[in-house]
Amino acid sequence: MTSSFTTPAGHRGTTARCGPALAAATGLLLGFAACGSGGSQGAGVASPVGGYGAESSEAAVIQFLDAAQAEDYRGMWAVFGTSEGAAIERFGVAEVEPRMVVLSRLLKHRDYELRLADLAGLGPDRTRYEVRMVGTRKGDVMVPFVTTHDGSGRWYVEQLQADRLSGGDN
Repeated sequence: MTSSFTTPAGHRGTTARCGPALAAATGLLLGFAACGSGGSQGAGVASPVGGYGAESSEAAVIQFLDAAQAEDYRGMWAVFGTSEGAAIERFGVAEVEPRMVVLSRLLKHRDYELRLADLAGLGPDRTRYEVRMVGTRKGDVMVPFVTTHDGSGRWYVEQLQADRLSGGDN
């Protein structure tokens, strides 16, 4: 089943339903889930209106990319997390915001197209997208994103392959 959509920012997408600075950003993406420094570091961070996370997997990626384009770091961290919830609540502003700044710079684009990727190996709680980004500093690049939900219906960007947007091979 395939459907087309246009985001509020005018980006095109299709979905098919199916089963140095970079090091810092990559460390955030892959290290938060395994990091032992959880707890109350995020205490005192005001939740966005409507709470953290997005209403759908697709919305999490769209909101993250649109916030990155606008350099809206709070918007980015609102939909960035793991199955345990928003990363900002676990790790705090001091740890999350600098990584959002780096990612925002890497994710600058002229346009993007979102496609659902069929990877059954991720399991039922994760969804993978291939995002074709047009007009990045590396030209046109395909960037994989993985989303997950927290069990209460809120979705988060859990991983993205940021090396595709920096010095790594496309």
